[in-house]
Amino acid sequence: MSLISSDENNGGFEKLEVVKKYFYRIFTILSKEVRGELIKLNLSKDELKEIKKELAFLPEEKQIEFLKELAKKNKLS
Repeated sequence: MSLISSDENNGGFEKLEVVKKYFYRIFTILSKEVRGELIKLNLSKDELKEIKKELAFLPEEKQIEFLKELAKKNKLS
């Protein structure tokens, strides 16, 4: 017996409202501060996209730490 009705299952598991709410809560979004720091890095759109993907899975403290290191490396280049 499935806990998901066949109608809901046709839309895919990730379409369920309870699943959307769960993922929204557990994944960190990028804060205004982090987005601002990303803009300052003067990276290509593709580079920004890749970095955003990686940062999304880190807590905010780690995001900021990563960006500070990246900014230092950019200044040295």
